[in-house]
Amino acid sequence: MSKLVVISNGLAGLSHELGERWVTIGRGNKNAFQILERSVSNQHCEVLLRSNELVVRDLRSTNGTFIRNQRVSEAVLSPGQTMRLGLVELRLEISEPRVAAAPPPGSLIPPSSVSPTPAEQTDSAGKRRNYRVLFVDDSLAFLEMIADLFGAQADKNWEIYTASSPEKALAILQHKLINLVVLDLSMPLLDGIQLLGIIHQQYPNIKKVILTAQGDENRRAAGLANGAELFLLKPGDEAGWRHVFNMLTNVLRWSDSNDFISSLNETGLLDVIQLECMGGNSLVLEIRNHQVAGEIYIQDGAIVHAAAGKLVGEKALFQLLSLTDGEFRLIPFRAPSQPTIQRGWESLLAEIARAQGSEDSPPTDHDTFLVTRRMVAKKSIPSPSPSSPEPASTLPKPISGEPPPAAVRRTTTGMDFITLDEMIEGNTNVLSARDSKGQTSGGTGH
Repeated sequence: MSKLVVISNGLAGLSHELGERWVTIGRGNKNAFQILERSVSNQHCEVLLRSNELVVRDLRSTNGTFIRNQRVSEAVLSPGQTMRLGLVELRLEISEPRVAAAPPPGSLIPPSSVSPTPAEQTDSAGKRRNYRVLFVDDSLAFLEMIADLFGAQADKNWEIYTASSPEKALAILQHKLINLVVLDLSMPLLDGIQLLGIIHQQYPNIKKVILTAQGDENRRAAGLANGAELFLLKPGDEAGWRHVFNMLTNVLRWSDSNDFISSLNETGLLDVIQLECMGGNSLVLEIRNHQVAGEIYIQDGAIVHAAAGKLVGEKALFQLLSLTDGEFRLIPFRAPSQPTIQRGWESLLAEIARAQGSEDSPPTDHDTFLVTRRMVAKKSIPSPSPSSPEPASTLPKPISGEPPPAAVRRTTTGMDFITLDEMIEGNTNVLSARDSKGQTSGGTGH
């Protein structure tokens, strides 16, 4: 088996077997070949065994990649030769000749003579079926991994293209009608923000997402301001990549409406907030439908404030996340007037998820499962219906000098909190499980 062997003192004997795929080398634990030495960058370089040679690509390392004492950005290492990463020296050992590996899927640029051809947009039901997605990253190992991983998850619904440089990305965009571009920030010559601006200017209707390993708030804000729908950090595990895939799938289905970029019945807000909090991000989530509009503030991965109408804090957060219709958008972070939420996001989202799950479960005999609110022309208390045993006016009044009991607030998906007085005033019926069996509750305010 062919392999790379470390020959430097202190690390001698450390090795990595080479196969038919790109291998990343660096100090970080996400690399296929991890070398824990200070002169090696977090992600230093990547290599691919091709026949009996090793293709070596430097990934903008701090201390450089050297072959024959010359710093290289891309070069070929022959059997028996050595290369140096910072202060660490490695040797290529070939055990048997190999057949050249095929390039990563989608990485070839179509000839200039090819005319643009549309992706298959609809199926027999008129729904979009196939999407063309372009990933731009200077790491061929990453592009190879993403093509395999997302290609399998998409179940042939994605046609994936990859580009390892801005010029290759722009060439693909000239010849293919791309639906979504996913790009890294760190690239040679032209960085991701600059490329994003060019793509947004030349192809404003293409959806754009930044997917990067590192990103501060300034670059995040710049990315969103330059046309990116989302700013995501590369995850470190399989579950994280599934979340990223789901988010990209949702972006492909988004339709713009007054700059509100996603529909609540297409994209799960819980998933969006979980990804942003896990990434330690800061942003404001604007949410609206025909009944309510509000904002959720996330700062450094913590939910710090929410406002919806007159509600603030957790009550506003719970109401906004209970909405099942409407739309939302992500905007750069701005500090709220005051923080109103102190609980951790994990506890908040878990409670909301449990509440939503209980709404879907069958009601028991003691459950109240439906609240309907009818508009009335006047604020006066209406006359009781014939089926009501007592008129609403006979309700006992509080004894003078005693404060009235605090009204218990209720909420349901997409509706306001309703107090007892509001229920009486609005002629609101509350139906219980046994009331639903062909009978109506007597009177109002039960």
